[in-house]
Amino acid sequence: MNSVQKRVFFAILGILAVIILLLLGAVAVIAGEVLTEDHLIKLLSFSLVLFILLTIISIFVSQVIVKLQNQLETIDAANKAKSNFLANMSHEIRTPINAILGMDEMIIRESVDEQIVEYATNIKQAGKSLLAQVNGILDYSKLEGGKMEIISAEYDLATMINSVVPSVATRTKAKGLAFKTEVDNNLPMTLLGDDVRVSQILMNLLTNALKYTETGEILFSMKEVSRIDNSINIEVCVKDTGIGIKPEDLEDLYVSFKRIDEERNRNIEGTGLGIPIVIQLLKLMGSELQVESEYGLGSKFSFVITQGIVNSEPVGDYKKRIKKSYKRRNKFTFPSMPTASILVVDDYEMNLIVAKNLMKIYDFIPDLASSGNAAIAKTAEKQYDIIFMDHMMPDLDGLQTIELMKERGLLTDKTAVIALTANAIAGAKEYYLSKGCDDYLTKPIDAEALEDMLLKFVPKEKMVNKPISDIKHDKSLTTNDDERQALIKIFVSTIDEIAKKLDEFIAASDIKNYTIKVHGLKSTARLIGEMSISKKAEALEKAGNAGDWDYILENHKELISEYLSIRDNYEGKSKSKQPLEESDLKDALYSIIEMANVADFASTEMVLDKLDEYEIPEDISEKIKNIRRLLEKLEYELVAKAATEMLGGN
Repeated sequence: MNSVQKRVFFAILGILAVIILLLLGAVAVIAGEVLTEDHLIKLLSFSLVLFILLTIISIFVSQVIVKLQNQLETIDAANKAKSNFLANMSHEIRTPINAILGMDEMIIRESVDEQIVEYATNIKQAGKSLLAQVNGILDYSKLEGGKMEIISAEYDLATMINSVVPSVATRTKAKGLAFKTEVDNNLPMTLLGDDVRVSQILMNLLTNALKYTETGEILFSMKEVSRIDNSINIEVCVKDTGIGIKPEDLEDLYVSFKRIDEERNRNIEGTGLGIPIVIQLLKLMGSELQVESEYGLGSKFSFVITQGIVNSEPVGDYKKRIKKSYKRRNKFTFPSMPTASILVVDDYEMNLIVAKNLMKIYDFIPDLASSGNAAIAKTAEKQYDIIFMDHMMPDLDGLQTIELMKERGLLTDKTAVIALTANAIAGAKEYYLSKGCDDYLTKPIDAEALEDMLLKFVPKEKMVNKPISDIKHDKSLTTNDDERQALIKIFVSTIDEIAKKLDEFIAASDIKNYTIKVHGLKSTARLIGEMSISKKAEALEKAGNAGDWDYILENHKELISEYLSIRDNYEGKSKSKQPLEESDLKDALYSIIEMANVADFASTEMVLDKLDEYEIPEDISEKIKNIRRLLEKLEYELVAKAATEMLGGN
């Protein structure tokens, strides 16, 4: 019998003893006479039976309580495991999306074709919608724990609508459905509210309508209900001609992980979280979901939300406003910060390349550091306007690095520190502010959020405006090549370095940094499709988090062996190649210099690929590999310099 059972049992026994004593006294008073021996025996017998019965009941009740307590502990442990899983999932999905959105942003910035810009913008919005879906799963966990926050900010209404509608319209068209939008032209252009949550609600309702509609149409509408001072009440409605909902099934809308009319809808995909999340989010916004449905004919979901008015100018036709924004961005001005001093710190080269490409458009090239110690060394030599600091890094994490910089007097009030994190957690901004950061950005880095951060913290005297046409032919912004191949090359070029690091952490029994490093390897391997490496790294990461050093020692060599072997699979083996003549090498080097000087990635790479077809002495081969590595980092000046040095040595 455990402590809980004992407490319950003795409490009940005490109550029984009191009841029996009171019972004996009451009987004596009622009888008004002296109890005979016979009466007393009967009373004691009755009391004994009652005592035994209640004792049995007390034991049973205490066991039930303990079982309930154990079940609650099991449920709590399961919830914690679920929360950890969701947080990890968020981080891993954001890693490949980082590359997708980063490279897509380059297309938007470089292209002068309005149609291509529109296509690329829709890709961007779809990517953001994907992030919203990932966050939706996380949000359910936050809602369960009462940790969800509604964060108001200024937002453009047309942009918010366009973040949802294109992806849904494409899917409805593919399904053979009509998709109609009715947005009140008189709605204010700029509002104040949590546009992220509003768009999440819209996406959930529209996706739900799409799932349960096979023929007919889906209608999305927004209209003004009323205005009071600087706020507006907006009615939002999603109506479909789908299967509808039975009256008795309406309550199931509020049940998580449950689909309505499950037998009929068994083939419909989904978690069953969409509507419950909508209901909870609307509750936080002071609104509620209204549902009207007729079984077999369709459903209507609507709600009214209150938003602040920032700019009361009518939004007009939101589609035309979005298209005008494409033209305005491509034809007029773009922020230029040629003297801005920026440092980006991240322990994975792919992330540094994406950040570097995103920033080149502003006419500066950021300094890059792949570790906390490297960042400290750079800040000792130079004062920066902004330091973008990755949080999770081996040896010194981002927050430890910031602390050391401050202790050594390397940071002044003129330097803003922006935390970079791939974990979407409630209260993240407050957390990083409390750790000495000035702000934070989530990964994947959103180009618009990055620009806002630059505009906020780069000194005004370092900013000018210039026509975007001045940079439209800057080939350094993109590789003009298959981006996956570019990422593969970066991945392969870092294999030796990362494998060496992992071996060093093993030798030093440094489980913390080993775990961080295999965590990153897991993500980047998955990004290029090397799932076997990713899974092995994931298993080692889990072992590291659990402190299982024995598992790491048993499986580390297998990971390293496979990791090193894939280098040959990508680079290939030299078989029956022709010797490279000195004249051919010189011609190739002259071509590399010429192409690098005009930042022509594709042509430079083509020359290097041609050299791979020849048998090359090892010393020259290493120099050519170095040129290729520089090219992959878009270091055109260093490419030309390295090729010139090779010519000088011949």
